[in-house]
Amino acid sequence: MAHAQVDDLGIEVIDVCLDSNIVETEKVLPEVIHGVTSDFKGTMCIDSFSVEALEKGLEVYPGRPIVNSISLEEYAPGVSKLDAVLKMSHEHHPIYIALVNGPEGPAITADEKYNLAAEIVKQAGEKYNVTPDQILIDINAYPIGSESQEGMNFSLEALNSLPRIKAIHPDLKTSIGVGNLTATSVFLDEARQRGLDCAILNPNHYVPVESLPPEDVDLGRKIILEHDMDAFERLEEVAVKKKTGAVVKKHSYGDLSLEESVCLKIMDGFKEKTVGTLERDGWTYEYKDKIVLQAAEALDKHEPLDFISNYLMKSMRELGDGFGRGEVSLPHLLKSADVMRNVMGFLEAWMRHTSGVEPGAAIDYKGVVIIGTVYQDVHSIGKDLAKTLLDNYGYRTIDLGVQVPLEKFIETARAENADAIGLSALLVQTSNHMITVAKMMKEEDYVVPVLIGGAPVNDRHAGYVAMFGQDQTDQILPNVFYCESGMDGVNTMNALMDRDQLEGFLDANREKLKRNYERAKGMAENKEKLLSTLDRRKVSFKKHEVMQNGYGIHKLAFKLDKLKNVIDSKSLFSLNWKFGKQSSWKKKGIVADQLKSLREEWLQKADANQWITPKARFALLPAQSEGDELIIYDPENLEQELGRIQWNAVVGKSKNGSKDVFSVAQYFHPKDSGIMDVVGLQITTAGRNMEEVIAGFKDEHDSESALYLQGLGDRVAEDFAEYIHGLMGQRTGRKKDQLGQRYSPGYPALEDLVNNKVIYDILKTEDLGITLTSGNEFDPPSTTAAVVCFHPDAGYF
Repeated sequence: MAHAQVDDLGIEVIDVCLDSNIVETEKVLPEVIHGVTSDFKGTMCIDSFSVEALEKGLEVYPGRPIVNSISLEEYAPGVSKLDAVLKMSHEHHPIYIALVNGPEGPAITADEKYNLAAEIVKQAGEKYNVTPDQILIDINAYPIGSESQEGMNFSLEALNSLPRIKAIHPDLKTSIGVGNLTATSVFLDEARQRGLDCAILNPNHYVPVESLPPEDVDLGRKIILEHDMDAFERLEEVAVKKKTGAVVKKHSYGDLSLEESVCLKIMDGFKEKTVGTLERDGWTYEYKDKIVLQAAEALDKHEPLDFISNYLMKSMRELGDGFGRGEVSLPHLLKSADVMRNVMGFLEAWMRHTSGVEPGAAIDYKGVVIIGTVYQDVHSIGKDLAKTLLDNYGYRTIDLGVQVPLEKFIETARAENADAIGLSALLVQTSNHMITVAKMMKEEDYVVPVLIGGAPVNDRHAGYVAMFGQDQTDQILPNVFYCESGMDGVNTMNALMDRDQLEGFLDANREKLKRNYERAKGMAENKEKLLSTLDRRKVSFKKHEVMQNGYGIHKLAFKLDKLKNVIDSKSLFSLNWKFGKQSSWKKKGIVADQLKSLREEWLQKADANQWITPKARFALLPAQSEGDELIIYDPENLEQELGRIQWNAVVGKSKNGSKDVFSVAQYFHPKDSGIMDVVGLQITTAGRNMEEVIAGFKDEHDSESALYLQGLGDRVAEDFAEYIHGLMGQRTGRKKDQLGQRYSPGYPALEDLVNNKVIYDILKTEDLGITLTSGNEFDPPSTTAAVVCFHPDAGYF
């Protein structure tokens, strides 16, 4: 790659960055530098977040390199990145790329960029005799359109900073990384005219502005200089056409009838966010989207219920059916639902005003569903998605929120004359509350269908819920339904509302529940039998090296930008953001580059606004096993227990393939051996800030943004946990393929959530903004904890 860019394309500087969770940068970076520079005509820019890696790279580089980067952000307590890098490198006399990042984060406005640049030049000169001709100020680029402040233009702020920064000193140079830029070629042309000296880019992805069609250049300038988002949309269409050959059909809402325009805007998820006040016959309504004005105009021609039934509901059903066929992505469905909620909010308010009826009573809904996440469970995303789909298909959904007291489900269902109750849970322990709800309903002789869903819920669990704690299958409830997805919930409700088919539907479900319960009970009995009769696994400690020192508790806090390279984008797109498998993207009209841009946009917004603030605490502590318990000791007083982790005995397979019984405790040296082992404990969180932001998005009818932020936070917590696991492995001297195994409470090997409290108490994580619910679940939800066993043979089976 280096030869192709230098020899074939004439590039003069190669930026080499190997920061990732795959390799140890401190070891690999110098190897790559040595290999590349043995036959290399260019100059190298040594790029790493790690100061140690930069130092190792400088030691082997045969010349005067560029070092990327320094800044005024905190690298270690009381030490800036500028101090850390210049202290070890200034004697090499390299060129430095300086990011305009400070203690409060990356600079956004032109003033902030200038002030930080001036301070960097001042400190570099006064402290380390680094002169302005050794510095390239990187002005930071953010995606246009992701501004959270009204009237802000990220691109223009960056451009306007250039002349001011260049004026700090005549020898000072400027740079930019183009990863986040919009209309890159046009931006760089504008920046060059204002004093930009160089840019970090992929030369294969860059076209000089002179080679672009003039109409595309004009669109780019409108985007960058005028923040024209209509031009942005048109340029995106041009890009998609050039990449895929597909022509994006542009809807012209103004050419349609009023009814068609409203319905198509809902179908497209077309948002025109504007706060305003509508007045109609002396009545006022505060709206948040311009579509409300069109909905009000439609009332001049239609009765509200006729407009809802004949137009709006048909559009949403069509969109929901497309989602069910895999032709519409969930984020698009949420966007459309947000637009629909603005219209429905207005129409319901108008009907209440004109008829005096209560909320929800005027519309001929298909049915009423009470929905919520059960007591002691704070997770909401699955419940939110189910509500959106039910809303779209014409049901009135009353959302009770999270941690809902069990009796509130029944009380609300009675009060609202509900047609069903929907129960959601993410944890095994909290899912058992569903059995309690069924038992309470039976005791109160209250009959209404119960729909259950969530990660730990399945057909077998539905059988237990239907049995409501008793053991006579002839008394099993026929109206408990496991809904694997939100669409299953819709399909179940549709079947329940078909009164002609209801009896047969319930009879078939009763038989299904009985089969699943009997199967589950048989499996449980078989498991108990196996646990009591199979041999215990023999564990060897020959290859298990025990750390002799380095015990302690450590705290980490990163800017989100520094974790970009550890985020699993594939899982983010498919699982957290619900776009589904990559093989389904084409059918949904999704292009990979669009998702990558979306990822960069949300990473930037979440970082700049500090919505996601990744924090972690981990510990390496002495430990020994006693039966299936792990005893964790105070490293300063080995007689003092800090806590005990309770492992579960599970059925697995030994190395020869036969079944056996083991618990993870066996992979730690037993107490009577006299050998002190080591255990890793960790908690990672995406921070508490995003919870309020997500709630705000939902209040503003922007559940699409709520999904993106919640999904990103969940992904960050999980991938940060994997990063910390690797870091602990390094600190114990283990190689990448010998890091041991990470176990989180709530899973089979470590079922009891009380282990969360043990980890929480030992690591003392209150200052990270993490709390425990009464069910020992973490709040905020984007938090995960784990116990790490470093034995090389440790596993889940």
